[in-house]
Amino acid sequence: MEINNVFLGGHEYRYAFYRNNSLHAPFGIFLMGNLQEIESVKFFSEKFSESLNLFVVEVPGTGLTNPLPAVFNIQEQANLLRDFIEEMNIDSAHVLAFSYATPIALELCVNWAGAITLTMCGGMAGIPTESRLATMAILSDAIRDKKKFADEFISRLTCADELIPRGKVIARSARQKVHRYSEKQVLCFCENTVRILSYKPSDISGLKIPCLLFIGEKDPYVTVANAKKLVDSLPNCEFSVVKNADHLVHLEHPERTAELMLKLTNDHVNYYPLNKGHINAGVNLEAIC
Repeated sequence: MEINNVFLGGHEYRYAFYRNNSLHAPFGIFLMGNLQEIESVKFFSEKFSESLNLFVVEVPGTGLTNPLPAVFNIQEQANLLRDFIEEMNIDSAHVLAFSYATPIALELCVNWAGAITLTMCGGMAGIPTESRLATMAILSDAIRDKKKFADEFISRLTCADELIPRGKVIARSARQKVHRYSEKQVLCFCENTVRILSYKPSDISGLKIPCLLFIGEKDPYVTVANAKKLVDSLPNCEFSVVKNADHLVHLEHPERTAELMLKLTNDHVNYYPLNKGHINAGVNLEAIC
């Protein structure tokens, strides 16, 4: 895995490209959650590349890039992703998103004709009213006490249920990872959290490409009720629940997560946007690799 840095319009991006064995495979764009980076999702990137020529992208303000002030809203963050897509000359792609990246992916797909399908894991369109105060409290912890931040943040995302595979071990490991994060990473988290607290979705009712959203059934943060609100607002969206899982479903059930993330890709392998004759003819794979 080779990780690349590129600056566009003064903004930093990190990305990795996973080449599929077939040059005729469609392209995919994989976006990660608020405290994820390219290195931590290698398992999924490799799985996705079995079906896709895959770009794993840290848009400005995510992963290990420089913090992006929250004066840039989610729609503008999606526009920065469009800049990357144009720079890489990607005509069309399947879009795959974890958690925080869900609204970025939604805004991208609303305004980019090249989106073929959209798959979302553990995502919702913004932070619901009942979770806003707790989210603001986590912001305060992130600034003042990193250990308390790690404990409270992971507690908000996990469920102490014995039926969740390796639940306690995974939650403990996640806390340790957050506690080790640099000041820059914590600042990225804060800016992104303010951004999503202020997020007002665009009109997504016209997004007619095939979509899929799935969550862990015991996710205390992205609840079934809140996830269904997003599903019901999309005209062509499937919904699935992974049993005995919380917000860290991708760690608790990695194989099932990978399977669901690729479902639409595999179901629509011959699906192309009406205004495209073929997929990604403009991308020079040799140059990328």
